[in-house]
Amino acid sequence: MSDLTNKDAEQDTRIAVMDSTLENAIRRIEMVHKRVDDTNEDLDHLRQRIRKTEMWIAGAAAVISAAITIIGLAMAADAKEIKYGSNDTTQSEVVLHIQGNRD
Repeated sequence: MSDLTNKDAEQDTRIAVMDSTLENAIRRIEMVHKRVDDTNEDLDHLRQRIRKTEMWIAGAAAVISAAITIIGLAMAADAKEIKYGSNDTTQSEVVLHIQGNRD
């Protein structure tokens, strides 16, 4: 009977070790799930920040484009046509070739 008692004690010890191992594994899995959830929350937060930044950049680009367009239109309205020695009407010019002395 002592063999039976020893076998029961050995089995009880193994069961206790397996229970402890199982509890540790369950706690580790719960920790991993928490880390994954925290990482997903951080990822969502970063995506929201990126969306806000993209909207701000698009708004800034729109303002800059509008400013450049307004400045360009203002400069075009203020521009004067420059005439480099030409008359108001288009004229044909005749180029005369003067031949020099041929000796």
